[in-house]
Amino acid sequence: MGRFAEFWLKQSAGAHTPDRSFLAPLQRRAVLWLAPKLPDALSPGDLTRLGLLGAIIAAAALLLCRWRFEFVYLVPIGVALNWFGATFDGPLAERRNETGAKVGLAEHLTDLAGLLLMIVAYAFSPFLTFEAAALILVCYLMFSAYTYIRAATGHVEQMALIGVGATEFRLMLALWPFASLAIGVDRAGALTLATAILATMAIAALVLKIVIDAQKIASAGN
Repeated sequence: MGRFAEFWLKQSAGAHTPDRSFLAPLQRRAVLWLAPKLPDALSPGDLTRLGLLGAIIAAAALLLCRWRFEFVYLVPIGVALNWFGATFDGPLAERRNETGAKVGLAEHLTDLAGLLLMIVAYAFSPFLTFEAAALILVCYLMFSAYTYIRAATGHVEQMALIGVGATEFRLMLALWPFASLAIGVDRAGALTLATAILATMAIAALVLKIVIDAQKIASAGN
């Protein structure tokens, strides 16, 4: 077994812990299977840029839906490209021994910028009100901040909240326009209320997670 496979299998050891998302085991299998098959001409930086391009495509499609709903089919394509680039750039860099502080910083900043871009685009799309998108943005920024705090203090880098991580969040971003069209985009009030309820639940769950983690750290220090 190669060093790359050993590294990712080790990462999979905690796949069923509360910090892991629902799709994490499937994603790790995809990484193990596909990353070694990527062409040598494709660099980790290329994948990072592909992820950002996907976010731009999805965001542009969301904005263009203000005039023509046919652009909605570009949203899942853009999100899929964003997921592929953001998911495989790190493992590919690890496999090719191209890791480093600058590489990791570029990957994380691009990932963060891509997701923020798509959330902001939703605020100006016909699928969410500005208020609902703002609530989602607040939740995402809180979640991201705590994830990076955990990473900086030596805990796991990726974190899921109630089984929802970055991959699950991207899936919701890709599917929400179609759910909104099915419900009726004219029901902005109902959609905003539903989003507010979900955002409140997410914030409460994050606060509970922070308290539990603090208790674990305090217990470990005794």
